[in-house]
Amino acid sequence: MSFNLAIHPDAEREWGRLDESIKKRFKQKLQKERLIQPRIAKDALHGLSDTYKIKIISPQYRLAYHVSDADNLVTIMAVSSRDDVYELLHERTI
Repeated sequence: MSFNLAIHPDAEREWGRLDESIKKRFKQKLQKERLIQPRIAKDALHGLSDTYKIKIISPQYRLAYHVSDADNLVTIMAVSSRDDVYELLHERTI
């Protein structure tokens, strides 16, 4: 089963500021893996139910997303540098 993709309005602004090479890496990971099987146990974010991350190591960026099985939807909640993404994520609600 394939999931649909949505993006939080604030995350959309963050996405627009990313370098194209970083966007490409996130897109590949989403299309090839996370829209097919979004729940990856090792990437689950503790304290936030149904929320997971995709990480890029060099440079250090994170994309946090929420999975809704009822809506068959993966929603990008925050995308930023490793230092900022978790704070941004905690500010946003679904």
